[in-house]
Amino acid sequence: MPKPFSRLAAASLEDARRTLRETFGFEDFLPGQAEIVEAVLSGRAVLAVMPTGSGKSLLYQLPAAMRIGLVVVVSPLISLMRDQLRSLASAGLSAAALHSAEDDADYLQACAGVACGRVKLLYAAPERLAQEGTLQLLVQRGVALLAVDEAHCVSAWGHDFRPEYGRLREIAARLGDPPILAVTASAGPRTREDIAQKLFQQAPQVFVRSFARANLALGFAERHDEVGQLARFIAAQGGGSGVVYCGSRAKVDRLTQDLRRLRFDALPYHAGLDSERRALHQDAFFARPSVVMVATIAFGMGVDKRDLRFVAHVDVPDSIEGYYQEIGRAGRDGKEARTLLLFERRELVSRLARGGENDDPGIEAERRRRQAMARLCVAPRCRMQALLAEFGEASEACGNCDHCGGLFAPARRLQAYALGLQLRARGCARALFERAATAASEPELEIEPIEPVRPLPKDAGPLTVEEERLLGLLASERRRLALLRRLPPRKIASDEALHALIRDPQPVERELIDAEAAKALSRVVTETRRAR
Repeated sequence: MPKPFSRLAAASLEDARRTLRETFGFEDFLPGQAEIVEAVLSGRAVLAVMPTGSGKSLLYQLPAAMRIGLVVVVSPLISLMRDQLRSLASAGLSAAALHSAEDDADYLQACAGVACGRVKLLYAAPERLAQEGTLQLLVQRGVALLAVDEAHCVSAWGHDFRPEYGRLREIAARLGDPPILAVTASAGPRTREDIAQKLFQQAPQVFVRSFARANLALGFAERHDEVGQLARFIAAQGGGSGVVYCGSRAKVDRLTQDLRRLRFDALPYHAGLDSERRALHQDAFFARPSVVMVATIAFGMGVDKRDLRFVAHVDVPDSIEGYYQEIGRAGRDGKEARTLLLFERRELVSRLARGGENDDPGIEAERRRRQAMARLCVAPRCRMQALLAEFGEASEACGNCDHCGGLFAPARRLQAYALGLQLRARGCARALFERAATAASEPELEIEPIEPVRPLPKDAGPLTVEEERLLGLLASERRRLALLRRLPPRKIASDEALHALIRDPQPVERELIDAEAAKALSRVVTETRRAR
């Protein structure tokens, strides 16, 4: 009996174009799609790096619509799965999903659809895919194509590493080694290399579309009057809608109130709001023309508002990839859109401090990601050119950013050059001071291993299974921060603080060493729950 994915070779690019028109209603492929679809239909392993809005989901939806067999899509985001299931239902393509938010009836219905062959496209969270029952079901049915969405999650060098993605190569082997299609919107050269090594048995064919966005004007400024700078930026966009990203829930709530007092139609969005309120705000964002969504990174994945006119950051993102993904939500209609990022010198000094390489690849990857983002803030050349260089792409000056356009662009470039020199010098001095202080201190501190967090008193209430798992993740993150700072883990955050973060990840007045540690630990909670 032939393998299920052998049917890929029988399909042609012309067959794909016919299905594209008849099922999805598109006359032809977007730039870059056709060659990737052709490689997939030829049964080759493929890694596709394509900017947000360039049609990555079609790369695996189309083969499923061509009925080449079951296509399994690994996705970390339940909201994304739900959105795509809705759109596929309207196209008449039978699809299902396996994730933690579904009830028993939905789970059984999805499994039955897979078993009988009715379901052509199956979305699965990596945790559900790894379960023995799921694997046995898929082995019996046969998998024609394994698609890995958000493939940067495979790599510790990616901006959103997920340990659950580490088992996908092993899972592919269990499924009979079907062809793998890995797609992502944000992966620099080192992340791409890591994905290829960890996910594929043999070197994949790599497609990288240009990350350049000619209609996107990038702007950066040192923070000195946050609300005033932001208000002037928003007002200059002529009433268009946009997103303002903040690093914490408290800042989202405060900034929303400040903007409302200035008569902007501002709405908050973060994981601390109940689901009904988040849904209402998201609906308003799409329905009203001038809404300013003030949000944490919990907002944005799967949100496609094509006439979004601006994206602002009032806190420096943790990585170039994350920044690019967030600003990429603006101007998807092809019209001009603008961005603004506000930064503080103190934070950039910390990021630009040149310490030695860390033996822990995860810690070293995070250090380099944060350092790259700081370099972009003080880059003296074209902002888009500097951004694309971080993705390994050479380009001409964009003529559109704050370092290219306007009478004062030369002065701004000179100011950025001087600021960069100053901050790097301060960073080097800080690193030398810290190394000298360490050498002069007592013998090297032995960081305690990860150990179970002490339980709280019984009257605090028992933890759920999900909360127990989250507590373990927080303990791992606490240890990582302790290694970075050469401190005992409980100096970073007490056990009581970890328990409190599980119930409410808002970092306010807890036993945490500083705001940066609070932000890192809170992000673990937010992103873990967002993925479910």
